Amino acid sequence: MKIFRKIFFYTALTFSVLCLSLALSVLLFKERIINQFIQEANKNLNTPVKIGSMDISIFSSFPQMSIVLKDVYIEDSHEGQYPLLTASEISCQLSPVQVWKGNYAIEGLTIRDSETNLKINQKGKNNYDIFKTVEKNSSEAGSVKFILEDVQIAKARVHYIDVTSEEHLTFASKELVASIHSVNDVYDIEAEGELTTEKISVNGNEFLTGKSFSIMSELSYDDLQRSLQIRPSVLRVRNSSFKVEGTYKWKEKNIIDIAAEGEDTDIQTLLSLLTEPVARKFDRYKSKGDVYFTAKLKGQISRKSS
Repeated sequence: MKIFRKIFFYTALTFSVLCLSLALSVLLFKERIINQFIQEANKNLNTPVKIGSMDISIFSSFPQMSIVLKDVYIEDSHEGQYPLLTASEISCQLSPVQVWKGNYAIEGLTIRDSETNLKINQKGKNNYDIFKTVEKNSSEAGSVKFILEDVQIAKARVHYIDVTSEEHLTFASKELVASIHSVNDVYDIEAEGELTTEKISVNGNEFLTGKSFSIMSELSYDDLQRSLQIRPSVLRVRNSSFKVEGTYKWKEKNIIDIAAEGEDTDIQTLLSLLTEPVARKFDRYKSKGDVYFTAKLKGQISRKSS
């Protein structure tokens, strides 16, 4: 029994010494770490970034180190001064060991109270081209990497406007967890959490206004081809479950090909997802028990056809 007590004591002592050493190291080299992080980030950004204050936390996401940015403003890549993203707090999680080696690889991200404005202008140019192109042979290549396996988003709102396709989308979320992988302008996104569609307008047609969902989704967005692939995903509304998959392309025309399958739903829930003028026609219908259905939306969306 005494042997186990000694093992436990020395293990706890070693752990405490390591934590204390890490805390002292951060305090002693705090300014150096922050300045180096800013320098490495600026090497990779094309647009101005304003930060109210910065600090380092070693216990909020232990054993990782967190660089906490307050009152963040990131300018978009269009001409003029317009915000791409504003947030009350952005916390970047990094490996302390890698930081000491000078490698500022972001392994996790927490964003609070944010608003993001994504826009494609009349020339078809997006406003989120904020990262510099670094040549493969450059000595700066790989100095900052985004390994975003754990992106936690709290109280966020996202606006997307495509002037060329007359699209205006606004989403809000109280809490969302996501992972993002990007290769050659293709973004693979996995997300889980709560999402509210405040506005979905395409060519003057509005869909799912003010609807709240619980989502488990897998998406692939190709920025060059202007296409979104929805891999098999699940949306939950009230007690109903909907499996959704398909594609939406809008580079030249708005082409949609999406299939949905509903389980354990009812007429009232289905009607709540329709636009108000359409749903009003079915107000008198009621249902008892569960409703199962499949639906497919395929074709071009425009003012003349949808």
